[in-house]
Amino acid sequence: MAVRTDLLLDIVAQYHDQPFVQSAKGALTYRQFYGNAVRLLNFLIDRGVRRGDHVVVSLENRTEYLELVMALALGGMVMCPVDPAASIQQLNKVKQLVNASYTITAYSQLAYALDDTLPDYCHQGELDDPFLIVFSSGTTGMPKGIVQSFGRFFQGAARFAQHAGKQAGALTLHNWPMFYNAGLFNLFACPFMTGGRIWVGERFTAKQMGQFWQTIRAQQPDIVYLSPTMMASLSKTLRFFPDTAGLLQHARVISTSSILYPAIRQAFQQQCGATVYPCFGITELGGSFTVGDAHSADFSVGQVMPGVQVSLAAEDGELLVSTPYMALGYLNPSGGIDRFDPAQPFCSGDLATLAGDELIIHGRKKDVIKKGGENIHLVEIEEIVQGSGYCVECYAVGKPDVFWGETYDLFFTIDNPQDEAQVREKLMRLMNDSLPQALRPEHIVRVDEVPRTASGKPMKRLIRYTECQ
Repeated sequence: MAVRTDLLLDIVAQYHDQPFVQSAKGALTYRQFYGNAVRLLNFLIDRGVRRGDHVVVSLENRTEYLELVMALALGGMVMCPVDPAASIQQLNKVKQLVNASYTITAYSQLAYALDDTLPDYCHQGELDDPFLIVFSSGTTGMPKGIVQSFGRFFQGAARFAQHAGKQAGALTLHNWPMFYNAGLFNLFACPFMTGGRIWVGERFTAKQMGQFWQTIRAQQPDIVYLSPTMMASLSKTLRFFPDTAGLLQHARVISTSSILYPAIRQAFQQQCGATVYPCFGITELGGSFTVGDAHSADFSVGQVMPGVQVSLAAEDGELLVSTPYMALGYLNPSGGIDRFDPAQPFCSGDLATLAGDELIIHGRKKDVIKKGGENIHLVEIEEIVQGSGYCVECYAVGKPDVFWGETYDLFFTIDNPQDEAQVREKLMRLMNDSLPQALRPEHIVRVDEVPRTASGKPMKRLIRYTECQ
């Protein structure tokens, strides 16, 4: 039997009758989950889907979504997950870009075949066969189709789960979009490869925070992934949910998706009684590859997992990463792959330093502007404001300037729009007291909301287009 298929079948054989996926609708063991995936695969084959076909999947979170992921992995198809909230035009664009052979936009399109035997052809194939095309968030530019291989995806997940100390039987709460890379890598592949369990809960939204706390109380998960935005929202609304203090005390809360500001981390730990473990990953590099602990320094993302090497560019401190789990490359307009060179380190676009064995991320290169020859780190500006508690959120966004070369504006959100003038005055005084004149923002602007990716990551390049009139 080919090594490619063995990678998954060995896990199923090892944890055969142990629980794997659980939800309000019931629970499945590893054996049952695998059996459902095979039956889904046979149904798709009956519909004409073949090995190597690109299958666009645009569905809401459900256990069947994860079964479909496994079915496509076993069948050698290439999965192209898309936000179910995408417009028809956006969906059609993705279908055209990936040259989709099949598109699934409703669970009514799926059924379980009676045949539960794995087709013989699945015992062929290579570990480096394409398996997944994930589109980047586009927070600093146009989204890119990132092509990941079967072996690197699942092997990278196994190595990260081991590095993060995940144990067989540990329960991971799945409250992220399943089409998002973290929803597939961290919250599905990592538990699967280590014999863990998954609770499929409601996707985290501002309207679902009550449901989030109910799930935490009822299921008592061992591992919870939260973005900094999620943590900030939970901290600020905790008073509306009595008897929630301490519910996360025994869980490992892992922060991912965007920069974890010290002020957000401290407020969340103090108010929610949880310990936050910072984590860092890049979709082009397969997913997460660092994790910290309760004692990690400010802006630290912890220690790099074995097998991954990091270095810093001499000229500007850009983080360079070499890893065996790197994606194959970017999808190009003709449907081929512009392949990465595995012999060259990946230029992350992040600025970093190394403090002992800790990797510290200082933000994106694009978040460092040069005003009149002086570098301004916009992340440091944001941290000053976050620590003040004057507003709900704030983001410093750079822009070109004819005289200075570059400057920036500071955008903020507040709970009560009637407090705008008062908050802006406080922020102006804060900037004046904290920064020399050359480093201060050109404008301080309130916005009603911050445009975000599906995981809650702010899309900074779009914020200035949401300015209040």
